Amino acid sequence: MSALTSADQAGAAQTLRRIIAAWADNDADAFAAVCAEDATLVLPGDVYLKGRAAIRDFMAAGYQGPYKDSRVFGEPLDVKFVSDDVCVLVTQGGVLMPGETKVSDEQAIRATWVLSRQDAEWLITAYHNSNVNISS
Repeated sequence: MSALTSADQAGAAQTLRRIIAAWADNDADAFAAVCAEDATLVLPGDVYLKGRAAIRDFMAAGYQGPYKDSRVFGEPLDVKFVSDDVCVLVTQGGVLMPGETKVSDEQAIRATWVLSRQDAEWLITAYHNSNVNISS
């Protein structure tokens, strides 16, 4: 693995900011654009999504329903570049519903993101989150 530059690190971090911005705009197309064509998302419950189109459709439905006008946030806990073109990012955050300023224990999540560099852009290849009790 060659030496990663600060631009490499910033590019990977920008992926998280793009997701936060897409969510704030309730923009399923912008959300999906941050995902690789064959990306996978695994969410609590029985949610397993494969492919950019499935992710886009899921988010569009969410923005019309349970996620309408919500915001998401995440703070990096760990960043590991496993190769020049693959990064694993661990975050802690959650979904804030309209009017909320703090995530509740029930809403707090930790997430693992696998990012891959494709055509000089860092995209989500795999994502998984699970609930975490932040007060313990």
